[in-house]
Amino acid sequence: MSRQPPDSLVSRRALRWAVIAGVAAASFTTVSLAFAGFNSAASGGPGTYASKRIFPGIRTSSAWTLRDASGGGAETNADDTLSYTDALLKTTGNWATTFSSTRYVEFDFNSARPGGVAVSSATFAYRMAANSAGDTACFYFEVYRASSSTLIGTHGSTGVPVACNATTTQTTYSTTLAEVTDTTILNDLRVRVYAKESGSRPMKQDLASVTGSTAYGSFTTYEKIYRDQSTGTPATTNWSVATSGDSTAYVSAGNWATTFAAARYMKFTFDPHVPSGSVITSASVDFYYKNNTAGDTVCWYFETYNGATLLGTHGSSGSPVSCNSTAGFTTDNVTLAELTSVTDANNLTIKVYMKDSTGARKSQTDLVQLNINHYLD
Repeated sequence: MSRQPPDSLVSRRALRWAVIAGVAAASFTTVSLAFAGFNSAASGGPGTYASKRIFPGIRTSSAWTLRDASGGGAETNADDTLSYTDALLKTTGNWATTFSSTRYVEFDFNSARPGGVAVSSATFAYRMAANSAGDTACFYFEVYRASSSTLIGTHGSTGVPVACNATTTQTTYSTTLAEVTDTTILNDLRVRVYAKESGSRPMKQDLASVTGSTAYGSFTTYEKIYRDQSTGTPATTNWSVATSGDSTAYVSAGNWATTFAAARYMKFTFDPHVPSGSVITSASVDFYYKNNTAGDTVCWYFETYNGATLLGTHGSSGSPVSCNSTAGFTTDNVTLAELTSVTDANNLTIKVYMKDSTGARKSQTDLVQLNINHYLD
């Protein structure tokens, strides 16, 4: 005959299981609310909580469009050579007549987008031509994560190139990048182009960019670091105003005068791709500059524009933003309180006026960077 436990023991067991069940239920409720808090609005308790589509953060972007009237005459087109379809070409070194794993050109792209946003229709646009009449230039390419050098995609091969161009006419070849699925990958992108040239000569390049779209609009991502290993020996060229401290600076096309003048300036235009509907909480510009001739003093001030519409003025001819007489670059950071509109941010041009104490001398600019703190509910 089986024995039943005393009533007191039954009571203690029942109480213990009730406590365990209560803790489990509470844990499930907490986890459920946590997931809801990250994925949707959740009401309860003393307040209402909601996740954002894009969280607040500072996103930085350089200017790839540059017009230079430092000499006081017509503007010089000093854009980044590989960012636009134009007459500015980047010539490689001499290729071999066959593909080689040690001969390539490589592009690292800017990282201005909020991370974790889905990307559709990412496309690598590469515009090139053979160097000489009668020659044929062919290419294929690989896609990497720049931070880890991890290969994530291959397009074409030594046997089946992406394209060949048997003319000296610049032609754009667009290839879909299915491996670029979100902006986290887009912000960490490297493309390596392998090529061959039938005459063992250079190849002329006009464009290397990545385009696509997110739920918040279309975008273009520009190269900021260019590596040319077409000869088998590497040579790196950075876009001069995209990265500071890289021993690459932009030297003004003309000489500045000893006084500021309305006709002497440089214009830098940005493409930060701030999503429509975003709230901009702060904005600033970094401008690093110095003299091109030791001993000179260089000063600057600037205006901000959306197209032809003046947005704000920072400094003046009588009271510059700063002056620099040293051998090192300044590290000026200027707040743009006027930049509260997404439209203004996405069409921002800064017009920089400069002067040189000696006159008939140039300046160097190491960094021109727009910093925008924004979010999207």
